Amino acid sequence: MSENYKFDFTSILKTYSSFVDWRKIISFNDIDLIISNAACILIHDSLDAKEDKDGLIAIAKKKRIPYCLFSNGFTATIFDGDSITEIKKDRLYNNLLAFIDYYSAKHAINLKLLSLGQNYEAEKAVIIQDKLINGVLFKNRHNFNFEIAFPSGSQDFKDLQELFYMSELFPDKESFEIAYNNFEEKFYANDTTGEKMKVEINLLTNKITQRHE
Repeated sequence: MSENYKFDFTSILKTYSSFVDWRKIISFNDIDLIISNAACILIHDSLDAKEDKDGLIAIAKKKRIPYCLFSNGFTATIFDGDSITEIKKDRLYNNLLAFIDYYSAKHAINLKLLSLGQNYEAEKAVIIQDKLINGVLFKNRHNFNFEIAFPSGSQDFKDLQELFYMSELFPDKESFEIAYNNFEEKFYANDTTGEKMKVEINLLTNKITQRHE
């Protein structure tokens, strides 16, 4: 993890040990202790016992403690009031240190900082923009067909989807589902061309980067 996310997670645990409690495994018996001292709870979606994960989330909601569920299987960032029900693991880890530093300085939880970061979104958007325009769109510039250029499940498709979702913050699951349908309508249209795709990718990237200026 340390190599992938540009910081030493072990050092963070030591530096902030007075208020960061990291647990690889939890059981139902741990939940009361975790909740009693928690200002915020970050939960990996792969937590082995589903009932423990669901129980932790249910109690957090009841006690109005913000929580964040993360996994690299997620593509969008979806909010539920003061909590995040889905966020991509890479995004969370890249923004984690800024989130912890903010809490250390102000003793306040800022989940928008955890989701947006300081520069992560803008940097990632530009990387995806360059990759798609100079990669898949260039290779398929003649006789463009969306489903051939962006087959479902391919990395290019996932990158395009992530760029689209990064352009919005979703306050709830319903707004995410609407955006998902918009994604299908926007990119699966019969008249979609390589040039139209390029324009759309540039617009999405500009929307994201301008948010950080």
